[in-house]
Amino acid sequence: SVLLIFAIVAVLATAMIDRQSLDIQRSANLQALQQARAYTSGIEYAVRSGLQLDFEDNNEVDHLLEEWAKPHTYPLQPGVAEIQIFDAQSRFNLNGLHKTASNREVQVQRFKNLLAELGLDETIADRTRNFIDEESMADNDYLTAEVPYRASYDIFKHPSELLLVEGVDAQTYRALAPYLAALPVSARLNINTASSKVMAALSSSWSLSDADTVIGNRGEKGFASTDDFWNLAEVQVFQENSDPNVENNAKEVWDKADFSVNSQYFEVFSKVILADRIATVEMLIYRNAETGKMRTYYRDYSRTEARIAPTDINNNDAENSTIE
Repeated sequence: SVLLIFAIVAVLATAMIDRQSLDIQRSANLQALQQARAYTSGIEYAVRSGLQLDFEDNNEVDHLLEEWAKPHTYPLQPGVAEIQIFDAQSRFNLNGLHKTASNREVQVQRFKNLLAELGLDETIADRTRNFIDEESMADNDYLTAEVPYRASYDIFKHPSELLLVEGVDAQTYRALAPYLAALPVSARLNINTASSKVMAALSSSWSLSDADTVIGNRGEKGFASTDDFWNLAEVQVFQENSDPNVENNAKEVWDKADFSVNSQYFEVFSKVILADRIATVEMLIYRNAETGKMRTYYRDYSRTEARIAPTDINNNDAENSTIE
């Protein structure tokens, strides 16, 4: 009986020690994760400070050689913090397909051009337009799905909502994600930071070679004004001729108001690795072009990697393109 009692006590003691060790490890993991989350909050204020300094230095032009456009890594004890800032206005704005957009059909065609450039189904553009337009009556296409749902009939809040559009699977979104943004309808494309694929999508007649020529003309520090871009020979062919005596043979006519040389919307991706625990956050920060005041539109803690194109050398590219 004594030996039996001793054996039971030994087993219970061993179980208690193992449980205590597990609880200690769990608490340490939670502490490290919470500390990493706290670092991501601090990073947001650091990014805002950097964007404020950039605004004070030059609020007229934003380009890819500015400090905000460079990836930064900061050592922690023990660990590291990685910060990347992307110009959200360098990407195609999905909300340009909304019915309130003044150049909606032009934007639909440009989305088709981008899809074609990436080797994807061009009809996705039409389905995306219908998804956010209640007049399309697109609900019939979604209510018959295996898991029924309704079309949003509203602007996109995040590019990942594109996965709800019929015909857009994970692989398709993975290819598109680095070139998409979900911004207010009025947001303009920054021609100083736009990638070659986004630039090529501006016209059905443009190729990547044509886009690279325009990007070469903007130089390392970008166009000083929209006029510099507008006066390029490659762009003038898309302008409506103001002389009534001269026939305008342009098949496409661009609106100068669609373009800018500075930005108000910046996407931030931060990863903090602390004691083998990882915390990430993706943020969209708005910076007022007149006052420099900033506001965070959203924070997403579910992202695992930044949305970066694998081969687009003009848009802060990295080795891998990822989907969360």
